[in-house]
Amino acid sequence: MKHAADFLSKFKNLTPPDEAVRSEIAKAVKVVAGVPVGKKDIALARGIAFVDCSSVAKNTIRLRRAEILDEVFHALPQARETVRDVR
Repeated sequence: MKHAADFLSKFKNLTPPDEAVRSEIAKAVKVVAGVPVGKKDIALARGIAFVDCSSVAKNTIRLRRAEILDEVFHALPQARETVRDVR
């Protein structure tokens, strides 16, 4: 006899959709770094969130990267498997 946990084990490693992660990153960048970024300006590839903005804004984001990631991981704990860096 199989247990219900056996049937649900494939859902254990689900990650949030990219759109939810991008919107949380946009919110965190605005709150922490003070840089207004839309979710359409963020691209996710290979675990890295690439932000399309000016070089001055990217420098600010780079300096406060840890705080931005902490804010995102606080809002979406499962995002740890999706995003590991912000550039």
